[in-house]
Amino acid sequence: MNYEFMKYNLENLKKDEIIVYLRKSRSDDPMLSVEEVLEKHETILDEWAEKSLGEKIPEENKYREVVSGETLKERPEINKVLRQIESPKIKAVCIVEPQRLTRGDLEDIGRLMKLFKHTHTLIITPQRIYDLQDEYDWDAFERELKRGNDYLEYTKKILSRGRLLSVSQGNYIGSVPPYGYDKAFILDGKRKCPTLVENPEQADVIRMIFELYVNKDMRRASICNYLDDMGIKPPKGIHWSPAALKDMLENIHYIGKVKWNWRKTVTVVEDSEIIKTRPKARMGEFLIYEGRHKAIISEELFEAAQEKQGRNHRAKAKTKIRNPLAGLLYCSCGRAMSLRFYKNSDGSERCSPRLLCDGQKYCHTTSCLYDELIEKVCEVLEDSIHDFEILLRNDGKDSAKIQADIIKHLEKKLQDLQAKELAQWEAQADPDPSNRMPQEIFKQLNEKLLKEKEEVQNSLREAYASMPEPISYEEKIIKFKDALSALRNPDASAQKKNQLLKNCISRIEYRREQSQRLKKDTQKDVKLKAGGNWSETPFEINVKLLL
Repeated sequence: MNYEFMKYNLENLKKDEIIVYLRKSRSDDPMLSVEEVLEKHETILDEWAEKSLGEKIPEENKYREVVSGETLKERPEINKVLRQIESPKIKAVCIVEPQRLTRGDLEDIGRLMKLFKHTHTLIITPQRIYDLQDEYDWDAFERELKRGNDYLEYTKKILSRGRLLSVSQGNYIGSVPPYGYDKAFILDGKRKCPTLVENPEQADVIRMIFELYVNKDMRRASICNYLDDMGIKPPKGIHWSPAALKDMLENIHYIGKVKWNWRKTVTVVEDSEIIKTRPKARMGEFLIYEGRHKAIISEELFEAAQEKQGRNHRAKAKTKIRNPLAGLLYCSCGRAMSLRFYKNSDGSERCSPRLLCDGQKYCHTTSCLYDELIEKVCEVLEDSIHDFEILLRNDGKDSAKIQADIIKHLEKKLQDLQAKELAQWEAQADPDPSNRMPQEIFKQLNEKLLKEKEEVQNSLREAYASMPEPISYEEKIIKFKDALSALRNPDASAQKKNQLLKNCISRIEYRREQSQRLKKDTQKDVKLKAGGNWSETPFEINVKLLL
């Protein structure tokens, strides 16, 4: 048997205590599908399990990653595995090679290794076993993961060069064809080249959109209504949207071109977190090449559309936030809600501002007064502050502190046992036989020590699994009070209120039934809308707090 496996007593491992994690990598055969690669790796690990444990790992302990993602955050199955190893019943994770766990950056590698180390979880491959409590295994495992990350970065550079070369030759390498085309392959010598072919039905819709926009001088919103009335289905969703039309009117694929770096990945830092975004580039900020596919519209018509779009451009970047609830308030239909002001021709206020669903053409949720909804949000903040103060008085962090002390005590006990084990082995390896204890006594003491060590490790895993998430109630009270004070302060800017609210609230969902016209004999004791005998139904909000 391999020495690496002799270091560990696999007989103590049960099949239910091992998780199998499967993932396809760029280094695998590109001709094989994800399912074929995972099946191949599963066979390898099943054979190992039968040989080493005498039986296969049960199906419920197998996790198959079919989503492609560079970081741990982007892969749902590995996150399930990492949550599972917090449980004391899981003692090992079995993989084909270490790099299957992650090929992410140093931050990902560090997080993964700490989780396996502090949960005392073994990492098993058919070649060797890694116990990250052991410094040599730690170094070896770290080198493997770093080598995987270096290979990933190199592969990305090579692939990026290949994609750029393909686009420069006129190929369409996108996964989804633009509306008006279907994806196809053509032969260039012996090479299969990806390109676009016209979808007759959709191409006619594109021609109609450009014609209506340029020659009929229709606005994008009017064209959307026109297409909906004709029963033409949009590429996504149920109804056509002006935003979708804007993208189509700017899409250079319709004049027989292909583009590169139109949505380049940009890394930015927001609130001390590294975030990857893919902003749309403006004309002139990305590369354009002659495509292999045929144009749907003429370049003259396309340029005319760009000229008109330029005249109608709205500089949103310079617009200041007027709604404190922007990005937070949503209608029950899923659309965002906007703050509407109503003024007379002389600039005076005609009526109080109201909050209205942006999808009024299709959603008929009744609007509400801005002041009324703000008051409801203030009540939620006040209630939350009151709850936090009660928890603080009762010392809500007591349980976390007790659990932290238990973990610290167990970690110290485990270190002492490991030191004792090392001392026993060193004494037994003494060249002078008189300093060594009889082999039978040594074996008994060692078994007793290993059993005690395993019990402490299990206790430590249980303590980690039941560790409550620490919450700073003092900090929460300050944040919620700041947001409440800003909402109650008429001089505070909408942008400031919005910023403070987003520190406390992730989403507000608004729900209200349509107002109904009442008969004359039912109008007593009913709140009526101004301007008629309409009942004002109460509204509800569901506020999701950031805790």
